Amino acid sequence: MTQFLAILRDSFREAVDGFVIYAMLGLSALTILIVGSMSFTPVAPQEAMGKIASRFSIIVPERGRSRSVSFGTSGEFKASDVTTAGSGYKLRLTVTGHAEKKSTDDGKTVPDLTNGDSFRSAVAQWIGKSGQSMSIDPSGKASKKGGGGKNVEVSMPTQPTAEEQRAVTTAQMEEFLVNQFAMQGGMTATVKRITDGVAEPTYAFDVTTAGGSGVRGWPHKVEIFFGAVNISDEAPLGMVLWGIEDQIINGMGAGVALLISIIMTAFFVPNMIRKGSVDLLISKPIGRTPLLVYKYIGGLTFIFLVSTVTVGGIWLAIALRSGFWDPTFLVLIPVLTFTFAILYSISVMVGVLTRSPIVAMLATMGSMFFFWIAGFAKRWADSKRNDNEVGSTPEWLFMVIDTINTIMPRYKDLDTITSKLIADGTLTPAETRMVGLASLEYPSGIETFGVSLAFIAVMLAIACWKFKRRDS
Repeated sequence: MTQFLAILRDSFREAVDGFVIYAMLGLSALTILIVGSMSFTPVAPQEAMGKIASRFSIIVPERGRSRSVSFGTSGEFKASDVTTAGSGYKLRLTVTGHAEKKSTDDGKTVPDLTNGDSFRSAVAQWIGKSGQSMSIDPSGKASKKGGGGKNVEVSMPTQPTAEEQRAVTTAQMEEFLVNQFAMQGGMTATVKRITDGVAEPTYAFDVTTAGGSGVRGWPHKVEIFFGAVNISDEAPLGMVLWGIEDQIINGMGAGVALLISIIMTAFFVPNMIRKGSVDLLISKPIGRTPLLVYKYIGGLTFIFLVSTVTVGGIWLAIALRSGFWDPTFLVLIPVLTFTFAILYSISVMVGVLTRSPIVAMLATMGSMFFFWIAGFAKRWADSKRNDNEVGSTPEWLFMVIDTINTIMPRYKDLDTITSKLIADGTLTPAETRMVGLASLEYPSGIETFGVSLAFIAVMLAIACWKFKRRDS
C-alpha cells in the first residue's frame, strides 16, 4: 500500500504540474455554479393540473405497457376545484368527449351516442393492442416499426367498433385515468366516476393524487443565473433535469472530461519509463509489473476523484435547488471511470511500446472514435435486421460489424446504460417514449462489462510483457 500511495502521489504531481488540471477543475466549479444558479418554481396547483390533464390525449396502448404512443382525439380534459389533500391534491376532472351529431324531430342537434364517443374510443384503444407502429426519428422521417436508436414509436391502432366502445366500463375509465396520471404526471392517483347530473359524452371524476408538486411531471418555471434569465414557464420538472443530466453533463460534459483526462494522463507512463526515472523506481523493492499496474490504477483513481467532485457537486446543486433527490445521476461516476479505464489501458500500452505521450494520446483518441463508430454501426445493423430491410446490403458487412462488436469493448453500451438509468430516474413513462428512449434496450451487463474487462486485461498484459523485457 505504501508503494501504491507513493506512485499515486507521483502521478498527482505530474497532473498538477500543468495548467490542464486547473482548467478542468475550473470548468467543473463553473458548471456547478451555473447549475446552482438555477431555480425551479412549481406552477400553481390549479394551472399545473390543467397542464398535466391536457397531455392525456397521448395514449400508451396495452394498458400503458406498450413502447409506442398514440395521438388521438380522446376529448377535452379539464381540471377544476383543485385543493390540497395531505401530501397531494383533490380535484374534479371533467372529460368532454366528441360524438357524432343527429337531428331531433324538433330540429335540434344532439350527440348521437350510438357509435360511442371519443373518450370511450380512447379508453378502448388504451385497453387494446398497439397495432402497426411507425418509428419516427428526430428529423421527422418515418420507417416501419423496429429500428434502433432514439426513435419515437407512434402507434396507429384500429378504430374501436361501436360495440367495443359501449363495452367500456366505468372501472376501465377509472383505471385509464389512474394510468394517465402515472404516465403523464409521474404521480399516483385514485379516481372515482361521478354520474349524478352528468350525461355522456361528458364524464366527471373525483381524483385524489399523492406526491405534491415535487413529482417529475409537475410543470415548473425554470430560471437561471439567479432569476436573470427565464428558460421556461411550464416545463415538466423531470424533463428539465433529464436535459441537464443526460444531454449536457452525460453527453457533452462526459466527452470533454474523457478527452481532457486522456491528454492529462498520456504523459504518466512515458515519463515513468524514461531513462533514469524507472531506474529510481525499480531500485526500490517493487517489480516492473506491479509498478505499471499501480501507475494504471493511479490514473483511474485520479479520474474517479475528479468525476466524483464534479458529478457529485452537480447532483447536490440540482437536488438542493429543485428538491428532487434522485440518486441515479450518480451512476455516471463509476461508468465514467470504467469508460476511462478502457481508454487508459490503450494509452498505457501504446505509451510503453513507443515511449511517446503524443502517440499514446492520438492512439487513444482514435480508439475512442473507433469504438463510437463500432457501436453506432452495431445499432444500425440491428435496426436493419429488426425492420427486415437488409436488402442489398452485403452479408459480409453484417459479419464484420458483429465480429468487431464481439471482441471490442462495449463503449456505446456504457453510454446507453447511463442514458437509460438517468431517464428512468427523471422522466415520466410517457416522456421516455416521447424522447425515443423506450425503444432502447438495456445491454447485457455480463457482455458489456465482461468483454470490456477482458480487453483491458489484454492491453495491460501486453504493456507489462513489453515493460518487463525493455532495458531502461
